[in-house]
Amino acid sequence: MNFREMRARLIGSYGPFVFFPEDPEVPKLIETKAFTHLVIDEDIKVYAHPTMKEDLEEIEEDYEIIYDTPHLQGEYYVSPYARLHNLNFKYKNGGEILKKAMRKPFLEEIEILVSLGEKIRSSMGKFFREIKFGMKEGEMKSLLECIMLENGIENFLYPTIVASGKETLKVFPRMKNEKIKEGEIIYIDSFPMLQGYYLNFSRVIFTEERAEWISALKKINGMYAKLSTIVKSGVSCNFIDSIVREIGEFPHYSVVPASGFYMPYAPGSCTLEENMVLTVVPSIYLEKGVVRAKRNILVEKNAMKFLD
Repeated sequence: MNFREMRARLIGSYGPFVFFPEDPEVPKLIETKAFTHLVIDEDIKVYAHPTMKEDLEEIEEDYEIIYDTPHLQGEYYVSPYARLHNLNFKYKNGGEILKKAMRKPFLEEIEILVSLGEKIRSSMGKFFREIKFGMKEGEMKSLLECIMLENGIENFLYPTIVASGKETLKVFPRMKNEKIKEGEIIYIDSFPMLQGYYLNFSRVIFTEERAEWISALKKINGMYAKLSTIVKSGVSCNFIDSIVREIGEFPHYSVVPASGFYMPYAPGSCTLEENMVLTVVPSIYLEKGVVRAKRNILVEKNAMKFLD
């Protein structure tokens, strides 16, 4: 039984569940999206159209495959992300079940995330060596994604954002395809994927040396250094939030779960557990732009590990 089957059966222990190919939890349950319904009950059944047969012949998971339309009796849980308007069976929100069954990754999934983090680091090193003044934001985006794809990244959950100047101060900055010029902060935010798992990271590039920019980045780097001595299993999420916010207040979570898992959040009443993965989102808003460096962390029993 592989890790996807283990999680599917864990979910099934809480009640009957139906997943659809577009549900973000699917890569953690089956290695393909070539199906119409994944029904988790006493048995696990994959319903598919006959044209999907080739994709389903060699899946690793030991699920029953039925090339037909399911006729579901009774009430089933569905993902909070399911498209409810076209469901033809009784359903209820399975969010609370998923919080329990998908709160953190299994060891096999951590191996994927570690590999993904290594690909991010090596890709960013090459990217920093190749960028130059005069490039447009869109060129930088294309260059970064191309380097990542060449380095083994398989896809992106969302398009990479490259924004500069005051555009970065928006909650959802957009790429305007402006030329990169001196005197601006360049903000990069990306969601690279590997085997259905993703890490969201961000970095900033300074186009000139300004004391307030360098000071802000030093604060963030100092905060990460402090976190590295604090984060471990059993630590309060609210305590982690207080450490991150020592750099200054900002209007969003300081910590969110990484790669689509359901915990932890900070601020929040949760407690860190061994093998949780989290994205730290420190932000310092300045007149000329935002200084933010999202990093992904694996919680170990008595320590932590940066994934990117």
